[in-house]
Amino acid sequence: MRVLLAVIAVIGVVSAQKAFHSRRLGTEGQIVGRILSEYDPSTRPPVRDHADNSAILVITNIFINRLIWHNNYAEVDLYLRQQWQDSRLKYDVDTREGIEEIKLPQNRKIWEPDTYFTSGRELSRSEKNSKNLVVEPSGYVRSSERILLELPYTYGTMFPFTNSRQITIKLGSYNYDIDDIVYLWANSPPLVNPIEVSQDLLRGDLTFEEASAGDCVGNYTVGVYSCIDAHVYFSASTLSGLMSWFLPSLFLLIGSWLHFWIHGSWSVPRTISAAVPFFILAAYYIFMREDSYTQAQGAWLGFCTVLTFLSFVEYFVVICCGGRRSIRYKTLGGQEEHPMGAAKETIEVAYDQGCSSFRNNNGIDIDTLVIWKETVTPIQTVHMDDRPSTDIIVD
Repeated sequence: MRVLLAVIAVIGVVSAQKAFHSRRLGTEGQIVGRILSEYDPSTRPPVRDHADNSAILVITNIFINRLIWHNNYAEVDLYLRQQWQDSRLKYDVDTREGIEEIKLPQNRKIWEPDTYFTSGRELSRSEKNSKNLVVEPSGYVRSSERILLELPYTYGTMFPFTNSRQITIKLGSYNYDIDDIVYLWANSPPLVNPIEVSQDLLRGDLTFEEASAGDCVGNYTVGVYSCIDAHVYFSASTLSGLMSWFLPSLFLLIGSWLHFWIHGSWSVPRTISAAVPFFILAAYYIFMREDSYTQAQGAWLGFCTVLTFLSFVEYFVVICCGGRRSIRYKTLGGQEEHPMGAAKETIEVAYDQGCSSFRNNNGIDIDTLVIWKETVTPIQTVHMDDRPSTDIIVD
């Protein structure tokens, strides 16, 4: 019995909520139809009562959702939020209805300040499912629109010692001059700031540092326009950059040339030293994202990849063209008397030079080592003799 009463109560609550929601939607539809019945979206809102000037005040706030770094420009995904007063949209509603604001349908148009970004290029501004217009009973309009921008950026004054970048966001009205529209940044910290960012931009390689907002005036041949701008700064830790890419790439570069000092008979270590660093750097350079490195980092990684490739090529050239020495021995005395260590006499030494121009040494190794010492490092190192492999033939 109790279970049945509980089920009936739940059904009653759900039905009441559905009825309330349906009645609210009907009321909102009636309000929208009433306030827009004689509304002209092409006409600017009237001047506010007791206003000092005739300009409409547009309060603006920007939320940066996502940012992708490219060479010399950044792809910025943001939300443009604007607020202004339009007394023609005032409406009365019973407080018992619980309606504090109404959302305008996508197919209903109202006057807007026609804001555009002057500091960059708009890649997309789709009004479908990306723009929200909300009207309060006082006629106060709140607009939120998602826009994808392409903005240039500049490096900080301490680059490349510190990796900091700056983008400038500047906006104004396309059709209305300073006598019709004045822009202001929304600034009521800590709840509302001119520039806000998502949590993803607070962590990662390049993180949001600060933003400075101000106003400006656009002087054009057709008139004077109000505008506002903001400088947004992003920075990365210098130490983390060195530890994440510079030092590892430097160690791989040095390791790729270690086969200079490894004896020629140790083929496996020599192969690892020549091949592994090149494949690691090549894979990282090819598959890493474009926004994960700067031009200086890309140039350095490309330089390391080229040097490790030259080391790889040099190793195979040495194998193909290196010298080969054959020594023929003759055992002195009876081998039965000295089965483990019979005395031997060298009777023939033969050299198969291949491509090498040196007789008893690996000439290509010496040439490459000289180039390495002169162009890459000023430190004079002693080149250990990379002796060619020896074949011992005993008679």
